[in-house]
Amino acid sequence: MKKTTSLATLGLGLLLLAAEAAGAQYGSMYPVPEVQSNTAPAALTAPAAPALVLRGAACAVQRDPALADALLATVPRSADERSQALAFLRVARRCANLPAQVATSAATLRGAAAESLYEARFAVPPSPHTPALAAAPIARPAPSADPAIAALGPAFTLAECAAARAPELIRALLVAEPMTPPERDGFAVLQPVFTLCLPTGSQLQVDARGLRSLLAEALYRWSVVQRDGPGSAWAAR
Repeated sequence: MKKTTSLATLGLGLLLLAAEAAGAQYGSMYPVPEVQSNTAPAALTAPAAPALVLRGAACAVQRDPALADALLATVPRSADERSQALAFLRVARRCANLPAQVATSAATLRGAAAESLYEARFAVPPSPHTPALAAAPIARPAPSADPAIAALGPAFTLAECAAARAPELIRALLVAEPMTPPERDGFAVLQPVFTLCLPTGSQLQVDARGLRSLLAEALYRWSVVQRDGPGSAWAAR
């Protein structure tokens, strides 16, 4: 069966460039209200740059990693995710001295938390477990008529497959600053892996920043399972 997806028909590099040119917001796959440090309407600001959010997340993970753990334990696109993202943002803002009114999405913060936890806990990447050990799938949001929510399943499946097949390539991607040529090069190197991992018949729409977030979380979960073995809470049962 032919795989129907913009990744396959347009080519990943073209898709990512188009998303950036259009100003696509990181987290556009998650149509939830913006998470803010100040909820007063007058305090609304433009979304923070991904690199700025990553800097705040790294500082927050150093100060209180349990907050990042709690965020990744939530179901994407849930009220619990939003609540935990807001708690994480408050610490990130104070810790890294970010602007007083930082506006971003729960998905942005979730991805930044995953990247920061991975960097903090896996300075040396774990070797794949022997015998092979898979990570359990990330919890999926409740079914929804919203096409953006419906697209989450295939996108997570793609990220989980890529993390198991090519963790070293995702690790190299995450070293690159967001929205830079090295990041685009990292996505290009991953293109053959994405083609292999794409669910047959999928309709998949994802921008570069959203895909980076999913890959970071999938890689972090897979790495935890390799480190902790079958007893890991995230090991596939």
